[in-house]
Amino acid sequence: MTWAMINLGFFRYILPAFDMWKIKPLQAILSMAGIAIGIAGFVVVVAMGQGARLEFAQAVGMLGTNTVIVNSTSNDGIPQLNSAMLSSLQRLMGEELSALAPVLHKHTNAFIKRNQQRVHLVGTNADYRDVFSLTVENGRFLAPYDLQRRQRVAVLSRDAALTLFSSTRITGRTLRIGNDWFTVIGVLAADDLPKVKLSRQQTTEGGLSIYIPLTVLTPKSVNDLEFGQLLLKFTSDLRIPAATPLLQRIFGASQFEQKKLEMIVPYELLIKKKQFQTMLEVFLLGISTIILAVGVAGVLNVMLVSVNTRRSEIGLRRAVGATQIDILQQFLVEGVILAVIGGCLGLIAGWGLGVIVASWFELAVVYDLQTILTGFIIALLAGVLSATYPAIKAAGLNPVEALRS
Repeated sequence: MTWAMINLGFFRYILPAFDMWKIKPLQAILSMAGIAIGIAGFVVVVAMGQGARLEFAQAVGMLGTNTVIVNSTSNDGIPQLNSAMLSSLQRLMGEELSALAPVLHKHTNAFIKRNQQRVHLVGTNADYRDVFSLTVENGRFLAPYDLQRRQRVAVLSRDAALTLFSSTRITGRTLRIGNDWFTVIGVLAADDLPKVKLSRQQTTEGGLSIYIPLTVLTPKSVNDLEFGQLLLKFTSDLRIPAATPLLQRIFGASQFEQKKLEMIVPYELLIKKKQFQTMLEVFLLGISTIILAVGVAGVLNVMLVSVNTRRSEIGLRRAVGATQIDILQQFLVEGVILAVIGGCLGLIAGWGLGVIVASWFELAVVYDLQTILTGFIIALLAGVLSATYPAIKAAGLNPVEALRS
């Protein structure tokens, strides 16, 4: 008997395999549900792992391991950071810092002709680009003299440029932000900045962001600025532990005690987040493995019941010329069909579960073709494993004894 004949036998039994559900429909549905839940859990775990690795790599690539963020978290909304603190940092830690960027966030409307769009306005300086490793597609980023002269210039994110102007080649064009007119001097490249929530105040936001000189966003003098966020990039991450006490003294230890300021080391938070996600992955993988094993046992049970119930059918088929290979193929196909349908339902459920996990736990979930194929193959193997013994048992029945039953 050739492999072509065996393969043809498998296809011949696909449609009749659905009649098997009539024997024990509830058990068949529960078996498929077990396979589906197990596959769904597995797919979510794999997608979470891929998302975590991608997010971690992007975040470290963007922020590095040597960045410290100080946020103003006062409940009254008054910025707790000022120019005097900047001067102290530059005087006491100037050689240890490679970038120092004060930031003031604001949400407002931008106007192009008669159209308006809600945008995220970021008032900052030239070092902001170095902290986040941003690249400029067209034009330039902010320069020190933009702040000194309070020039009304703006750098747009790629999404903001496409939304407002339908183009990224807009250097020299003007737009109104709030009540003031600004000249566009640059557009950022399409960097996929990771949406990593490090605190109540995000470190950066993609989407419709516009960057302008900090001095334009505040009416105070250049030497008397107030802002809500400060980004520090050290020359080496080894400097951060030793510098932390000095930073607390510069900003005021009481400010941190009274929850008016918070200090964040993104790399440490990313490591903790990755550890939490690893624990969650192990937990979900354990649950999905147990449920998948229950599903496999359910399919095995259904197939054994099917063999015992259909002994006379097996005997009759053998009496009219069916071989043991034919019986083996028939029951293998029935078991595999159960598992494959359950696996396909599990893939769909896994996608939906991934959306929920990403929303509730704010975790990155990434699906790809390899994940889908892996889930499908596991379902196929589950069907083969659960149907092999019942199929062998059915093929091994004595035709005469089967007919007597």
